[in-house]
Amino acid sequence: MKNVVSLKSLAKELNISVSTVSKSLNDSEEISAQTKKRVKNLAKLRGYAPNPIAVRLQRQETMQIGVVLPSIENPFFASVLKGIDEITTTSKYNIITFFSNESLQKEKECLDYFSKGNVDGILICIAEETNKKKTFDHIIDIKQKGIPLVLFDRIPMQPLGFDVVHVNDYESIVSAYEYLEEKNCKNIAFVSSIPTLIVGRLREDGYLSKTDSPTIIAFEDLDELKLTLQNTLKEGKIDGLIAADINATLLCNSEILKRGLKVSEEISLIGYVNAVQNDLSYPKVSYIDQHPQEIGKQTANILLERLESKEENKAIQDIVLNTTITIGETSR
Repeated sequence: MKNVVSLKSLAKELNISVSTVSKSLNDSEEISAQTKKRVKNLAKLRGYAPNPIAVRLQRQETMQIGVVLPSIENPFFASVLKGIDEITTTSKYNIITFFSNESLQKEKECLDYFSKGNVDGILICIAEETNKKKTFDHIIDIKQKGIPLVLFDRIPMQPLGFDVVHVNDYESIVSAYEYLEEKNCKNIAFVSSIPTLIVGRLREDGYLSKTDSPTIIAFEDLDELKLTLQNTLKEGKIDGLIAADINATLLCNSEILKRGLKVSEEISLIGYVNAVQNDLSYPKVSYIDQHPQEIGKQTANILLERLESKEENKAIQDIVLNTTITIGETSR
C-alpha cells in the first residue's frame, strides 16, 4: 500500500516541526521565504494534498451544497441540476443531490441529513405531497438552524422567509392563450395532469383569466385525463389546446394525431415539453420554455451570494424569470 504523504512525514523529512510545514504551505508571514520554498518543493515532489476533512474542520465549512429534487425522471429537473452544477463548479463548493420522489417523509429525511452539519446551504424544490398537505414546518426548521436555503420552481403561496426562484406561470398561460387567439382559435381548452400542484393552479388561473366559457380537463389520473380528453375532442368544438405539463402535452398531441386532425389548421396546441426530445419528434410541439437551466443558475447564484455575504440581515430575494413561447408545427 502506498504511504500517504502527510504534514508529519514532510516535517520528518525536512527535520522541522509540523507547525512550520503547515504555516509554510499556508504562506504564513512567520516563516522565511527560503523555508517556504523548501517545504513547497518537497510537498510537490511527494504529491502532498491537504486532507479535505481537516481543511473543512479548520474553516468550519463543509464546502458542500445540498440539493433536493422531487423526481429523477422529470427532464425539467435534470436541466435545473445542470444549471446548478454549472455555477457551483466554478466555486469552492460541491453538490450533494437527493431525490424526495415526491414524498413528504423522504423530503424530511433529506433535510434532516443536510441539517446535521453535512452542508453549508440547501437548494430545494418541494415534493408534490408536501405541496398537497401544505406541511412546511421541516423547511422552516432549516431557517431556525441558521442554514441558508433557496426554494425554486414550486413556491408555497405563503411566504416562508427564504429566497425563491420561479417563473411567471400565470402570465405564461395568458401569453399562450393570447397567441392562440391571434391564430383565430375560438374554443380553447386547458388540459392538466397537475391540478393540485402550485404551478398547476397558477397556470389554470392564468387560463381562467382569459375566458368566460372555460373548458378545463384536469385529472391526476392519466387514464381519466385521456378518456375525458377523447370525449371532449369527439364533440368537434375545440380548436385550441393549452397543456399545463409534459404528460398533458403528450396526451394532447397523441389524441390529435389519432383523430387525424390537421395540426395548426383544425386544432392548435401549446404545452410543455422536453426541448431535446421535441426537436426529434414530429410534429414539433409549440411549447412554453421555462428555461430550467437558467432557473438552476439563478438558484445557485443566490445561495452562493448568501453563503459569501457578511450581511447579517441580507434582504430576501424573490426572482421571477420570464418564460418564452417556442413555436413549433402544432400552432403555426
